[in-house]
Amino acid sequence: MIPLKIEEVIKATSGFTDGVIEGVIKGVSTDSRNIKGGELFVPLAGENFDGHDFIKHALEKGAAAALCEMRKKGKLGPCNDRSLIIFVDNTQKALLMLAGYYRNLFNIPFVAVTGSVGKTTTKNMIAEVLKTRFEVLKTEGNFNNEIGLPLTLFCLDKRHQIGVVEMGMSGLGEIRRLSAVVKPNVSVITNIGVAHIEKLGSKQNIARAKMEILEPLKRDDLAVLNADSPELWEKRDDIVPRTVYFGLERGDVRVGNIESFGNNGIKFHIYGKYGDMRFEVPLPGSHNAKNAAAALAVGFELGLSEKQIQEGFSNLKAAKMRMEFKKSKTGAVIIDDTYNANPDSMKAALDILAESGRGKKKAAVLGDMRELGDYSKTAHREVGRYAADKTDILVAIGEFSGDMAEGFCEKRSDTNSLFKYNATSSAAKDIKKIVEDCDIILIKASRVMKLEEITMVLMGVLD
Repeated sequence: MIPLKIEEVIKATSGFTDGVIEGVIKGVSTDSRNIKGGELFVPLAGENFDGHDFIKHALEKGAAAALCEMRKKGKLGPCNDRSLIIFVDNTQKALLMLAGYYRNLFNIPFVAVTGSVGKTTTKNMIAEVLKTRFEVLKTEGNFNNEIGLPLTLFCLDKRHQIGVVEMGMSGLGEIRRLSAVVKPNVSVITNIGVAHIEKLGSKQNIARAKMEILEPLKRDDLAVLNADSPELWEKRDDIVPRTVYFGLERGDVRVGNIESFGNNGIKFHIYGKYGDMRFEVPLPGSHNAKNAAAALAVGFELGLSEKQIQEGFSNLKAAKMRMEFKKSKTGAVIIDDTYNANPDSMKAALDILAESGRGKKKAAVLGDMRELGDYSKTAHREVGRYAADKTDILVAIGEFSGDMAEGFCEKRSDTNSLFKYNATSSAAKDIKKIVEDCDIILIKASRVMKLEEITMVLMGVLD
């Protein structure tokens, strides 16, 4: 981060002080435990904590200043140095306002990525492709919300030539707020699925929320959209910026001749706008061909060559707990995809299990998918049915394990291949025996299920 005068912070956040605060901030932190000298502390409130309780601690550790909501002045004790406090209406909004101010100091383009499935992988693909020509700032991990994205922007400095950021959402309006801060020049939507349908009610509303990422785009900017998502395809005549659609059967860039080589990745052709070309991606799963099509469209539109795009693909590595191939203590392959799950990503992971485990004994350890609302039971039954054709053994875990098991049994009568548990801890006690003769094991669920415990048991890290 380039230093900001504290008077700039006050102006950007529409804040005020009891006195005059001089000096600069050299960074921004929302965690008082990790605050560094010279940083601005932004206290946020969660379900079980309030960062305002730690303002004193942050200042004692050397914070240059701290924000404080006016309605929470009472949390400032007599020992707090009020000469270092900036009062604002809402610290969360102030964080976004300051991030927007800071982003505007840099006259560089931004690529923003969202979607129900594949946004992190696609963001990483785009960043690696662009790194072959530009100095790139990208979202690290899952810093894709109204806290993480501002913290990513504060990492901008003078060396960066382009930014690639991921935008997640849980409801209408969130991506609009993030996009207003980032002001992207290129917006990518990987697909429209049913993640977050509990809050949004329908795929049409999910599409509305995702398409907020297009709102800042001007006519000469670029939208890269999935032609295989009907909710996006049907809007093609209404979108203001120029568009590139990618897909399997239709679009400006079409993907075909996909070959899967298990953990060694995939090869595929593209046809259409950029000609007939062949690319290789060192990530497992045929579905990643479409993610790569989105990334290469961004690359070509920003002036990169076929050679540069392939070089970027070659530098890709699996993200932690996202399709990570590991080894169990017995030598079996573990596909650790425990970071998160929804129906589309579950099916894609099961496809990878089937592709990577041809001729081998396979097990799928699958836990609950959350935020599906009234669709939960149906979705888990669908995944169970899908798993019946992809794995030899299914271990279903969680509140909806019974629904997943029902789906499995609709297609498979060999109930000796089915195991059902209400909790991860219960499954962890039996898992080694269940999969002892399996060659490859997929482990996947929504983050709240903490199925990494299963991974650690199989790897011998936990007993």
